[in-house]
Parts: sequence; C-alpha cells; structure tokens
Amino acid sequence: MAREDVDTEFHLFTNSTLGETVVAEEALGEAGVAGRQVHAQGNVPLGDIVISGAASLTALTHAIVTLRRQFKRGIMIDALGSEGLVIKSDGTLPRGLLVIRNADGQVEVRDAEGLSETLAGALSGRGQAPQQPSPQVSGTPNA
Repeated sequence: MAREDVDTEFHLFTNSTLGETVVAEEALGEAGVAGRQVHAQGNVPLGDIVISGAASLTALTHAIVTLRRQFKRGIMIDALGSEGLVIKSDGTLPRGLLVIRNADGQVEVRDAEGLSETLAGALSGRGQAPQQPSPQVSGTPNA
C-alpha cells in the first residue's frame, strides 16, 4: 500500500478572527477531507479553532496547497510528533511560504510537488514509511 493510501491524522489550527476557519473548511471540503472543529485550548491565541481528522497524503497535500494560496500568512507544518501533522498559519512567515518541521530540521517548500514529497519524507522519519517509494521527479525545484 502506498503512503497516499494511508490516512494521516492532522490538526489544523485556524484563526477565526482572520477568516481562516471558513477558508480551511472550504479547502478541506474541496479536497474531500472531513474534519471535526473544536475550540483550541491551552497555550494558543484566543479565537483559534482546531480542525482535526484523518486523510490521505494526496488529499492533505491538495488542501494545504489551497490554503497556501488563500491564507494571508505562511504555513508551518509540524511533522515531529506522534499525534499526526500539526498545521497552522504563522505570522512570521511570508504569505505563500510553507515550512515543514521534521526530525532533519526545517525544510522550506514552495510547490505542490515538493510538498507531497517532503511530507512523505517527514512522515517516514516518524516510522510511517510508505511501503512503495513515491516516484522522483527530476528538474523540479523544491524552493
């Protein structure tokens, strides 16, 4: 079974005061991803809504690429924890920039193809390696 066929747990933090929650729900729906909304608790800004669920890597990549275009800030994706991907907009990042944090450090990604490959690599570093490697595309820059 390829990585794309395995559901990956995700937690998408959105800022409702910036309109991110509505945009995120639309992007997830367009990608065929269902999530459950809860108000974020703990050490997060007021107004943050967390959308949690599980989806294929292909569907998550589609949703994140849509968010990259529509969010007003850059996006940080934390693939370090065992609780799935943590995705949130980050005011310190310029609009359109995606940064994936994994065991190897931070990797900047700017295109959909680079995102899919980098997410698969980050997930494999957590012991969720795909059983079949994804095909490599030569000549496509990741930054």
